[in-house]
Amino acid sequence: MRMPNRLINARSPYLRKSAYQPVDWYEWCEEAFEKAKREDKPVLLSIGGVWCHWCHVMAKESFEDPEIAKIINENFVAIKVDRDERPDIDRRYQETVIALTGSGGWPLTAFLTPDGKLFFGGTYFPPEDRWGRPGLKSLLLRISQLWREEKERILKSADHIFLELQNYSSMTFKDFVDEELLKRGIGALLSSVDYEKGGIGSAPKFHHAKAFELLLYHYYFTKEEIVKRAIISSLDAMAKGGIYDHLLGGFFRYSTDDTWNIPHFEKMLYDNAELLRLYSLAYQVFENPLYEYVAKGIVNYYKLYGSDQEGGFYASQDADIGVLDEGGHYTFTSDELRLLLDPEELKVVKLYFGIDTRGRMPHHQHKNVLFINMDAQQVSKVLDIPKEKVEELLKSAKEKMLSYRNSREIPYIDKTIYTGWNGLMIDALCVYYKVFQDEWSLLMAEKTANRLIKERYRDGSLDHTDGVSGYSEDYIYLSQGLLSLFEITQNRTYLDMAKELLDKAIELFWDDQGWGFFDTHQKGEGLLLIKHKPIQDTPIQSVNGTSPYLLLLMEAITGDTKYGEYAEKNLMAFSRFMREMPMASHSYLISLYAFLRGVFKVETDGYFWEMMKAFRPFKLVVKGHMKGLLVCEGKVCKSYSSPEEIEL
Repeated sequence: MRMPNRLINARSPYLRKSAYQPVDWYEWCEEAFEKAKREDKPVLLSIGGVWCHWCHVMAKESFEDPEIAKIINENFVAIKVDRDERPDIDRRYQETVIALTGSGGWPLTAFLTPDGKLFFGGTYFPPEDRWGRPGLKSLLLRISQLWREEKERILKSADHIFLELQNYSSMTFKDFVDEELLKRGIGALLSSVDYEKGGIGSAPKFHHAKAFELLLYHYYFTKEEIVKRAIISSLDAMAKGGIYDHLLGGFFRYSTDDTWNIPHFEKMLYDNAELLRLYSLAYQVFENPLYEYVAKGIVNYYKLYGSDQEGGFYASQDADIGVLDEGGHYTFTSDELRLLLDPEELKVVKLYFGIDTRGRMPHHQHKNVLFINMDAQQVSKVLDIPKEKVEELLKSAKEKMLSYRNSREIPYIDKTIYTGWNGLMIDALCVYYKVFQDEWSLLMAEKTANRLIKERYRDGSLDHTDGVSGYSEDYIYLSQGLLSLFEITQNRTYLDMAKELLDKAIELFWDDQGWGFFDTHQKGEGLLLIKHKPIQDTPIQSVNGTSPYLLLLMEAITGDTKYGEYAEKNLMAFSRFMREMPMASHSYLISLYAFLRGVFKVETDGYFWEMMKAFRPFKLVVKGHMKGLLVCEGKVCKSYSSPEEIEL
């Protein structure tokens, strides 16, 4: 067996998976850049994730190839980065490659000067020239040649790119905020929805959970039919599509087609946290059993596979099993189903899951992704048997199919616990608990919060994961989760810690000149020298999209107006950017909506749970020693004797 490279000692499971490649990999560190300077070599930077199918493909085809590894080792200093562990590195190089080439994603392949400035980049490169794109081998040789022969031109180009990035990072987008900005954002969103097939835009399609959460709130206030149609067409399509795991629960990362049937099969904690929140809220509004099915399925998946019993939720589950078999764990052939199910079950399953119709895998046409082709009522009509019988057959068939699926190799689960993503899940579980009163969800939310506070927060400093300093999103998202826990439990400890983390985020990350939160307070090599304030949802919420709403909630609870002032400044900091790019951040538009409407704070004792379970955008419930209810919306407060008097 080949001797391991230095990644054998990495914390990240993604990096450790590259430990036996013949490439002389470094983690991102000063030593690697010092070597590049000393040996006068460019840097090859590869960024990916343990869940990423095309990262595995590129590893197998190129980084495990001795000839390609030899070219890399002789001509470059190679650095491997886990984008989950180091989002600060990924964000800067990803956005720069997108700006230069018009596209991005993982694996990200970037070429840097010895001081870390980018001069060329792309995503997946095949080993040899094909599909009209250069192969990695010829690209490495060409860049190596250019470095020897035209190094000054490369350095000048890299300096120019770096200067442009610095200039952009120092730009201000400050402007006033108003109803028109919100209308512009919602209008752009409604015009981008695919009303026939659901979702936003065309393939590939991502969930964009915050976009539909925004529309849920807007529908509450307007009751516009077009808004309702946008929500229902999209949530139904995602819930019925192959992007959802219909045997175990949980969503896959995105759909490769525009009908949501053929996904990339990785499961990400941040996606499922946002979608759990979304479908729980949507069930409150529409009481659609499909949304309950989805929400409970997400929780079921994390209960069985995605959480630590001591508290904490795992980062991701891989798309592949074996050697690059994407979806092999999740798909079924007709022959397998015939052997597995009895004839009655098979008839129902073929209709219900649309076997051998639109769910065929593009490169394995005999394999079927499961999606809801017909509901139980439709199957009942086609087969002329009672609906109850269909549901009974479906239940027994699903149990057999799941048992059979579990006998296969299970895709790798990354058990890393990232603080910010767990904060999102704590918040989602609190929303889920309000709607469905599932005791496990509240218990796990509390266990996770207590574990993170104990293990990740020391001496006023929060870690992103063990050994990695926290980013602003870790502070903000965990604070948000703790505030949600406080609302349900009324345990003051959670409120105090949420406030402490928010105060610390302001101290460490707030931009006093341009306003808004920087992603990190630490410096480093290369593009880490450039300050960055994330606002774009990618497609999950951004820290500067989410933080104004958190600040508004904190003002409503504590009565401290400084938080409201920070919220307004936070919104103003990106106002001009959002006017120019209204689809950039739906989390920002939610915060803006809350700012314009005001937080709906309810103080009550006897009606606490009744008000907790009621749907109302931007609602916050606290216990107060009074007979009736005190409701404050923004700066206006009114007393009520019972919930029936309140317009909900």
